[in-house]
Amino acid sequence: MFTTNEVLPEDLVIQILLWLPVVSLLRFKCICKSWCALINGQNFINKHLLHNQTTSNKNRNAGFLLIQRQKSSNDHVFSKLQYESLEILSTQAVPSQYFGIPNHAAINIVSSINGLVCLDLNVCGLDIVLWNPATNETKVVPKSGISYPQGRALSRDIGFGFDFKTNDYKVVNLLEIYDPDPELYFYDLNFFYAAEVYCLSTGSWRTVSTSAPGYFIDCGYYRTYTKGMFSWSASIGDYPDFFPGILSFDMSNEVFLTTTLPDGDLEDPNVTFGKDRERLENCFYIWSLLEFGVKESWTKLFTIGPLMGIEKPL
Repeated sequence: MFTTNEVLPEDLVIQILLWLPVVSLLRFKCICKSWCALINGQNFINKHLLHNQTTSNKNRNAGFLLIQRQKSSNDHVFSKLQYESLEILSTQAVPSQYFGIPNHAAINIVSSINGLVCLDLNVCGLDIVLWNPATNETKVVPKSGISYPQGRALSRDIGFGFDFKTNDYKVVNLLEIYDPDPELYFYDLNFFYAAEVYCLSTGSWRTVSTSAPGYFIDCGYYRTYTKGMFSWSASIGDYPDFFPGILSFDMSNEVFLTTTLPDGDLEDPNVTFGKDRERLENCFYIWSLLEFGVKESWTKLFTIGPLMGIEKPL
């Protein structure tokens, strides 16, 4: 009896498998032990990921992940939308860890990197789940047990990204630490800012050695991950001297960078991402930031609008 490797060279088998979707690869793991070991190997996983990120394959495999509530049951579901037509390709239930959540709770998509999606709830508790929609595998991120002598720690927001140096996925938790004082109003308390990082490879939390700058995450929850940086739309500085900007965390070097927003379109820190107050319609401005932390590297690309009835761009 001939094995596949005796009929076809392994290099050719790998080249064929690289073109297959993840769902097919999961089925083919059952063919034989050698294929299972090959498909599970980190080397093949990296090659498959790079193959799907090439220019010729990127748009073919690209899509949007939309979370919504079903009208009939009020349950959360995820829908995958085709990149060009926005047609719904498939719909599936949320990970089982979020079954039966209360109606006032909402599931947030923090970020998606290399097919992994980081989810959390908009209620206290940091119920973070890492989810692979293709395989439906999940990883519940444990709660941090780190304590702080300065006082009580309050999570402001989280980010999710990839460390290219260590080939590891990380979750960063932004913290405000304060010492409760019944004699003082909340905004009169002394706050300290810190951050913790969870590494998927170790399965544990640790504190970030570099201190986080003073900040206040904007309630609009504009956040994004690109090129090893996770960024939040934020008001940066110490109260009351805030300035509108972008707070970024370098996933590899584990340092924070702050970038002031460009002049002109965004003068009001309460009006983010180019909302024009002089019109009933809204204008949106597309800017490119060439270097994190350098205000002068902003380049304005487009002005979209004015448009009626659109409040928040996606």
